[in-house]
Amino acid sequence: SKEDKKQNGISFILVDMNTPGITITPINTLDDTPVGDQEINSVFFDNVKVPVENLVGKEGEGWTCAKYLLTFERGSAYAPSCRNALRKAREIAKLEMAGGHAVADDPDFARKMAELEIQIEALDATERRIFDKLSSGQSVGAMSSLMKTRGSEIGQKVTEIVLEAAGVYGEPFVQDTYAHLEGRSNEPLPAPEHLIASAGSYFNNRKTSIYAGSNEIQRNIMAQMILAG
Repeated sequence: SKEDKKQNGISFILVDMNTPGITITPINTLDDTPVGDQEINSVFFDNVKVPVENLVGKEGEGWTCAKYLLTFERGSAYAPSCRNALRKAREIAKLEMAGGHAVADDPDFARKMAELEIQIEALDATERRIFDKLSSGQSVGAMSSLMKTRGSEIGQKVTEIVLEAAGVYGEPFVQDTYAHLEGRSNEPLPAPEHLIASAGSYFNNRKTSIYAGSNEIQRNIMAQMILAG
């Protein structure tokens, strides 16, 4: 007999974070600031009770709601942030020296920058087509998975070239959030201001190809929805 899908039986419930029994513990992450950032949390539920009227949609059909929301989360605009990060790479490359000349004047580095500029422009054009579909009430389907995959991978390439432009200063010049536990100074090491946290941004962006469904999963979704007809 055919087994039920694993997603069947999942319900979508809205929970007030002030509900008794919920404990929230902040998690510090690497980011593009000298002190890192706090954008995620550990959330614990201990005998939490939620009113039945907080149920969204039908009981047992929560995955349908989640997939709808993930369409918008995965299909967000990546091009503007990629373009801004590439602009930072260009500014760093003009200031940093390697081999007696500015990093920006290195032919191989210039080629990588040009390739990323082209990829970002193509990404921007695709995103605009998707937004046009959404504004007219059309479903974007597998296009959200495509944008999530391409956007995250291009964004990671941009942080890689920022790190390359920074050179030795690309090391993590950020405050050590665990230093106080070990009796060490948590002050960032000296580095030019425009290079601070280049490594933090690089490492933090590794997550983009994992969250909201890894890129490997997104490729499976695209294959199922597009290639399988």
